[in-house]
Amino acid sequence: MNDRGQSDISLLIGGVIVLIIIIGLFFCIAIVPAGNVGVQDTMGDVSSDIKNPGFTLKGPLTGVIAISMQTQEIKETAAVPTSEGLIVQLDTSVLYKVDPSQVVTIYKTLGLGYRDVVVEPNIRSAVREVTSKYEAKALYSGDKRDQLALEIETRLKPILASRGVIVEQVLLRDIKLPTEISDSIAQKLKREQDSQAMEFVLTKEKQEATRKTIEAQGIKDSQDIINQTLTTKYLQYLWISKLNENPNIIYVPIDSQGLTLFRNVDDLPVVQQIDHN
Repeated sequence: MNDRGQSDISLLIGGVIVLIIIIGLFFCIAIVPAGNVGVQDTMGDVSSDIKNPGFTLKGPLTGVIAISMQTQEIKETAAVPTSEGLIVQLDTSVLYKVDPSQVVTIYKTLGLGYRDVVVEPNIRSAVREVTSKYEAKALYSGDKRDQLALEIETRLKPILASRGVIVEQVLLRDIKLPTEISDSIAQKLKREQDSQAMEFVLTKEKQEATRKTIEAQGIKDSQDIINQTLTTKYLQYLWISKLNENPNIIYVPIDSQGLTLFRNVDDLPVVQQIDHN
């Protein structure tokens, strides 16, 4: 074999080696997405060494399974019983996430389907158990609904925590009562609103009556004071003051008995007006 043939063989062998190295590196590198951790599973042997997000090295026969640490939501719609035996439809949202310290245990005991195996069944059980303590009418109240959500959350937390799942919050999105119950509650609320509106009107009328009484009493007191202090000289003074307000007109009383201004208008004689202008 000549030198050129040996060189070609060497290049081929070198290329194969490089390709093997690249393939080996490919199987020895894993990428853990953001918000996840990686569990190492080597042919069924699960390592307690958790991989953080990003590039990571692993054995060629080791699989790195990404498990989300992000907050997740389960929306549950269920027909649940009340204390009086009625069935109501309850829409619930549960916010939860995996406990980072329990990731390996969850993978070993529950697998990646832990949501279907543990989380959802326990949510249904807790919702049914808690709502069975309440009457249907009570669930219509905002305060009772908040209390119901808190009780469901309180019941769920220790149960799911023991399986490596952290419950962050339970939210009640909607409650649909039987038609006859919802109609009865709506009528009751309307009657209460009408009663409150009538009380407002009555209170306003009472306040107006009180105002008019006070105003009338004030007018009466004022008239009493004027009647007690009114004299002929004071009336003459007022008359002269009024004449002074308009110096261009002079009122000449024709009646010889005094001030015609204070007599009955129908009995007054003619008053002459002299305009200086």
